[in-house]
Amino acid sequence: MKWNNWTISATIAILTLVLTVPFLGESRLFDWDEVNFAEAAREMIVSGQYGYVQINFEPFWEKPPLFIWMQVLSMKLFGINSFAARFPNAICGVLSLVLLFNTGQRLISTRFGVLWVLVYAGSFLSQFYFRSGIIDPWFNLFIFFGIHQMVLATEAEQMNRVQLLLSAISVGLAVLTKGPTALGLVGIASVAYLLSRFKSHEWKLIDAFGYGFTVLSVGFSYYLIELLRGHGYVIEQAIDYHIRLFSESEAGHGQPFYYHPIVLLFGCFPMSLVFIAGWFSPKPSDKAVLHYRLWMNILFWVVLIVFSIVKTKIVHYSSLTYFPMSFLATLTLHGFAERQHFPRVLSLVLVIFGILFSVAFSVAGLLGTIKPQILNILSGNIYAESILTQDVPDGAWKASIGVFLLAGTLLFLYRLRTSVWNGTIILFTTTLLTTTLASIVLVPKADKYLQKALFDLYEEKANEVYFKPLGYRTYADLYYGNKQPHSNPKTKDLEWLAFGDVDKPVYFIVRVQNLAIHENWFPSLKATQHLGGYVIMERTDDNYPFLKSDDQAISTDE
Repeated sequence: MKWNNWTISATIAILTLVLTVPFLGESRLFDWDEVNFAEAAREMIVSGQYGYVQINFEPFWEKPPLFIWMQVLSMKLFGINSFAARFPNAICGVLSLVLLFNTGQRLISTRFGVLWVLVYAGSFLSQFYFRSGIIDPWFNLFIFFGIHQMVLATEAEQMNRVQLLLSAISVGLAVLTKGPTALGLVGIASVAYLLSRFKSHEWKLIDAFGYGFTVLSVGFSYYLIELLRGHGYVIEQAIDYHIRLFSESEAGHGQPFYYHPIVLLFGCFPMSLVFIAGWFSPKPSDKAVLHYRLWMNILFWVVLIVFSIVKTKIVHYSSLTYFPMSFLATLTLHGFAERQHFPRVLSLVLVIFGILFSVAFSVAGLLGTIKPQILNILSGNIYAESILTQDVPDGAWKASIGVFLLAGTLLFLYRLRTSVWNGTIILFTTTLLTTTLASIVLVPKADKYLQKALFDLYEEKANEVYFKPLGYRTYADLYYGNKQPHSNPKTKDLEWLAFGDVDKPVYFIVRVQNLAIHENWFPSLKATQHLGGYVIMERTDDNYPFLKSDDQAISTDE
């Protein structure tokens, strides 16, 4: 077979699908983001209302509908399940990696394009998100493609309006995916570029107006439709939501300002360490590469600084940095290979990190076996003790993931002595396969420890009881409890559920570490089931028609 851009792109697409698709449904959706979006898609299907996003069958203003529509289409094909909720991101993974290859091939060489794909797919979080059911992979892809077209549009003194149009459409789709944050990030990056290269182009105000008009036409079309439907309050609430994300910690996701740098350092191993090494490496001489490098640096720092300032901090908020970080890391590695010189300090740090992660994966694989030792260390931590005392079987082979990573890391160090290119390929191929194996083996194991017992109860008792989470935010009771659009509206009233004349049993769900608090607040409730890190509480008052008999023992399914 003759290897050209088409055959290489097709090979990348097939390999991506083979590595991701077969195991997408191995674990339940994780609360809350994955369940949140899947629930919105499920409610569209069961209610037949596809024009707007809803949660608990009420308008949901936090996210626009594009990604939800993708999940709806997937659920129409594969059913309402974890696989269908995650399948759109597997397709996003294919498109993202093919785009990286073709961009790298055009900019430098086929070898660079292949290496860029391997660096991106061979780093932990950047590959992992293609197996998830969250919005961010598509949001990031639309923004990156928009920036990519902006880079091409600004290569010459006279900006290319066709590429500006493509950029604006892509950024508009990003707005339609997750909201106006996309416009803000691209706007800040564009201003930063303008300030650094003001004399390099013939700037025309009409281009800026045209760009903004296109983004608004595409991205805010949903909000315009809502306004015409008489749902102007949705726009107000969406604006209020994004202001809250920026100005205060939303739903307990407050973290220190250095949160995202730490996430990127450890979560994006090994490309994060190579990226840092690139700060001390020679700059490329090619003008087009320098131009792309400038844009990628701008995009990286804009995203990192903005989301370090934002009060609400969640792991995937900084995931857009994976694109520029992977490019800059690949550029550094390509330079090492061209000069046949890999810094000893960097190789040593990579090996140290590799050993640490090997130990971590081995411990995760043998969690059930070494449970007594861990419980001794975590003695007094109610939540940890509750989830670890569940019977989740180990397999000796599960620890082999860490052994595999260790072997690949040491082989990387050995091969560096004769070939920087071969050593690099070994390192990132090892981490790519490690992430794949961990997603197949360890993620379902985490699901069993963290949520499976509760989610099984939701499915078992769906439509038989009312579920009411207390003291924390969740969407799992709606999704796995199969909430229907015409359910009793009183179920949204906590007072009625706790004290009223209910027509079904009520299961109040609390986190185990907060059980004492809720027992004080609701003395008429009694713990009846322990499900890992959660406790089911039920009413004990005399007027409760579903009161269990006194001789019924409390279940402690752990």
